[in-house]
Amino acid sequence: MTPEEHSFRGPHGQDIVYDVHRPEGDKRGVVVIAHGLAEHGRRYGHLAQRLVDAGFLVAIPDHVGHGRSGGKRMRLRRFSEFTGDLDTVIAHVADEAFPTFLIGHSMGGCIALDYALDHQEKLDGLILSGAAVLPGDDLSPLVVKIAPVIGKIAPGLPTTALSSTSISRDPSVVAAYDADPLVTRGKIPAGLGGAMISTMQSFPQRLPLLQLPLLVMHGGADALTDPKGSELVERLAGSEDKTLVIYDDLFHEIFNEPEQDVVLDEVVTWLRVHTPADW
Repeated sequence: MTPEEHSFRGPHGQDIVYDVHRPEGDKRGVVVIAHGLAEHGRRYGHLAQRLVDAGFLVAIPDHVGHGRSGGKRMRLRRFSEFTGDLDTVIAHVADEAFPTFLIGHSMGGCIALDYALDHQEKLDGLILSGAAVLPGDDLSPLVVKIAPVIGKIAPGLPTTALSSTSISRDPSVVAAYDADPLVTRGKIPAGLGGAMISTMQSFPQRLPLLQLPLLVMHGGADALTDPKGSELVERLAGSEDKTLVIYDDLFHEIFNEPEQDVVLDEVVTWLRVHTPADW
């Protein structure tokens, strides 16, 4: 399946590239995917294929400063640049005759949750995978407190780096990630780290306002984002329709683990349940 490549100029002045995957038969709904930190949308081709086979149109942007999109790598002025671009993509592909769903993984889960809380009227459901909702245990309370300030004062300051060995138990997935020229290496700039922490800190107060159908998924052995964050989302979300699934032994990228078929089946089944034939 070869996706259609589209682009637009964001208000930040950078070109944002996104792919659209179209089903061959009748369309059941629309799914937009927000990828994680340092990676890009084309790492989700297998997820897109499963969704297209189930009748969904799928759109996957590369965030500003990531993948094929413009901007300095992993740099941004404010977190709203991510959600603003996501809103543009959703506006381009949404169809009033069909439901629209948002899937966010890792940092993309933080982006997706932030977006959903502000734009519930534009979505019919939200799926989170390994979402970055809580700062890691390796960060002291002092660092968490001052990170947003440092991020504004010195946004380009390098902080910590991601460990590729923590993304999956499948060595071939790690090797492909390490060899991928569109994956960004190096330490996370303080501006991005601080913006993420500020957004995370807003979630406990905002989550009770969330009313969307919600599927929250996390690897129980995830060393990059805390599964307790997903538990927090499920506990505090105001949604009556909410499901939490923790896969005990899975690492961070649950869509790329050896058990990925089980995870993908969970996603497709949930989406089918939430797209009745008489929508």
